[in-house]
Amino acid sequence: MDAAEEENVTFLTSMMGDGDPEVARRVLRKHNGDMQKAATSILEGDTGAEDPWPADFGLTDASTITLPSTPPPSKPERDKSVIDLTGDDESVELRRALQASLSPSAYPPSSQFRPSDRAPDPNWAMVPSNVEQPSGISQDDHYLSRAIQESIRDTYNDQEGHTILTLEQLARKGNRPVAIRPSQGSLVYAALLFQGLYYVPQVRQNIAKWHPRSLASGEANSASGEELLMWTLLENYTHMDLAVIGELDLDPCLPALQLDPPGYSPASPGELSYDFLQRLTLTIETSLHRMIATEVQRWQRLFYFRYGPADAQPDKSPFDQRQDMAIVKVDIRDDDHSADLVSALSARMAHSEIPSKQLVIFEPSDVVTFQLMRHDTLPSYSRTSSLPRQPFRYPKHIYLDQYMRENVEIASAKWRQRKEIAEKIQNLNLRENALKKHQNMDISKSLQATLHYYEHVANKDTPERAAAIVRQTQKLGKIVARIENELETIQTEKDDLKDQLSRIFEGPELREHRYDLRVVFMHDGVYGRNHLYSYVNDNDTWWKTVDWVVTEVSEETVLTDPTGFHLGAGPYMLIYSRAIPEGDQEPLPWPEGVVRDVQRHNQIFLGRVAPGDTASETVGISVPSSTSVSGFTTPLEIPVTPGEAMDVSN
Repeated sequence: MDAAEEENVTFLTSMMGDGDPEVARRVLRKHNGDMQKAATSILEGDTGAEDPWPADFGLTDASTITLPSTPPPSKPERDKSVIDLTGDDESVELRRALQASLSPSAYPPSSQFRPSDRAPDPNWAMVPSNVEQPSGISQDDHYLSRAIQESIRDTYNDQEGHTILTLEQLARKGNRPVAIRPSQGSLVYAALLFQGLYYVPQVRQNIAKWHPRSLASGEANSASGEELLMWTLLENYTHMDLAVIGELDLDPCLPALQLDPPGYSPASPGELSYDFLQRLTLTIETSLHRMIATEVQRWQRLFYFRYGPADAQPDKSPFDQRQDMAIVKVDIRDDDHSADLVSALSARMAHSEIPSKQLVIFEPSDVVTFQLMRHDTLPSYSRTSSLPRQPFRYPKHIYLDQYMRENVEIASAKWRQRKEIAEKIQNLNLRENALKKHQNMDISKSLQATLHYYEHVANKDTPERAAAIVRQTQKLGKIVARIENELETIQTEKDDLKDQLSRIFEGPELREHRYDLRVVFMHDGVYGRNHLYSYVNDNDTWWKTVDWVVTEVSEETVLTDPTGFHLGAGPYMLIYSRAIPEGDQEPLPWPEGVVRDVQRHNQIFLGRVAPGDTASETVGISVPSSTSVSGFTTPLEIPVTPGEAMDVSN
């Protein structure tokens, strides 16, 4: 035994007051001879015995724990200062009490822990109970999702954001479009669509010419169902043409339009607009042409065009939604095939190598609507740098000749030519990238840096080295010049091919069916009343409508608006209609009774804004949602401008 250790053990034993030398020795060795730590441990009651539990018990993976294959070691020596309550010397009464307390029969069965069979009481629930929870998510995530949805609903359906306009704000300025406004922000999409359809000339003309069926049949003067919807459109569109007020309330029209605010999880404005417009177009089409569902005949299609495979025989059957379409869903993805409307539409019509298998239009319609479907919802800042970052483009005019059945052979040849040109451009792009980049390094910059080194940094201390550097500099200069010349040649060829590509469908044989852009619906990517807006074209002037504010904008603004791009939003619906020759629009034959209503409202409004009235006075004027069609008689001769007086003496 080490003398120093024995001396330390003696010291620790005396400190313990004639303690056990073996305990002192174990504690000393446990702390590797550190007297201070050993003395502290002994004072704290440490006997130096090994702990039967590992120090990191409970933190070790259960799968890594191995059970001992031999009996456990003997019980360690206990500290004499600790009172043993479980030893053999315990009293018989204490042992019986412990056994009785641990026996299962000590408690009645009713007090055992078990699942409750009592019916759930919602009054005692700390959180909503018996609520269906989607699979695959935790309860916390489910409640967080519901809280977010409730917050969105409060924002989306915010009625406090519905501003009551003053008389000055309500007055229509010139021939500005009339804004349609709902009290609930969640219905802004419907108000914009309701307004936008008016600015499609063919829709406006057909609505003005519509006559209620109840008048011809002698039925009661009360419209319902489809007629109520048509009557609502007719009344409001007459006011939009002739009224001197700049805002109409959508709320009285909601029963006729069968519109309900979306739930607490609002869908995208594109999907909501699609569902609403689908019902509107079907009602309008069948109301204008009542016999299309029962008679085999051709009619002037307003919204629905007939389409199908090119090799199918023309179908003369009645109206059929399986082969008649009003709204074309166009996929928008981050690739060259859907960067613009024409490319995306071509992908939708599935131009294949076999002309007879592609989709074509048999019977065109006056109006074509495109719903823009965005499948990449990642914000632009979350995308990789390799993905394109350009807003979706749409033209002022679009020609549908290439999709017509009679042009399928010509269009197929054009598309094959287009594919060849696109492949040439792609090969030039590959060659250009090879000249510009090598292993993610800019070749031009590397060569320029090398030239700079040879010309300004390299050591030219000997004539031989100076001559070698001059030769290398000349070689590098020639290489750089050759690369730059080739890049210029490639760019020139690409520009020429792109020009050919843009004009490939410009032949006179594919310029018969021109459709002009009439309405654009936009979403900036955020929920709320002021985050949806529209552009409408009225007599070659573009107007932007945001809630009740209507402002004139340029055509360039309409075609290049980048709003919502960084949030995966932007334009979500486009309405085109057949081009109308300038000055070829007929006067709108609004019915006499509705025109008189408009005049009466104009007189009321003009009387309230007469001199002496305060501009701060608020007023609420809405189009009466009347179901009576008794005032529907011969159309009046209507004024040319909204402010012109109308004769009501008759």
